[in-house]
Amino acid sequence: MTHTTTEQHNVYVIELDKDVLKFDEFIKANPQYKQGMPCLFVGETRHTPQKRFNYHLVGYKSHEFVRRYARRLAPEYYASMNPVDCEQARAEEQMLADRLRSLGYAVWQHENALHSQRARNRPGHIGHGSMHHHFAGA
Repeated sequence: MTHTTTEQHNVYVIELDKDVLKFDEFIKANPQYKQGMPCLFVGETRHTPQKRFNYHLVGYKSHEFVRRYARRLAPEYYASMNPVDCEQARAEEQMLADRLRSLGYAVWQHENALHSQRARNRPGHIGHGSMHHHFAGA
């Protein structure tokens, strides 16, 4: 199915267990994190947030951080945004993630997962420290 800008999409947020903070990769993506603030995944989807959340839980197009550490959908962060078209959803996802990071939240996004996957696939890449793990793709 080809995505068009007229297709309805949704921005969504999943609260992650703070155990995700034990991963260097997660911490590196969140240098502004303020101790005690929530850890979140911010995404966008053509599905309902609940359906996409369920997909994450079963591992369908889901990064290990979300699959293993998802606690709940957090509609208080996104409910007023939806639905929007595809282009707007992408922009809203990024703006929301940036805003939450600026407030001290730890945020993971699809884009973080893509960067980490590319880094692992580079020739000569060597993991760092004991907390480096190879994860399923985004």
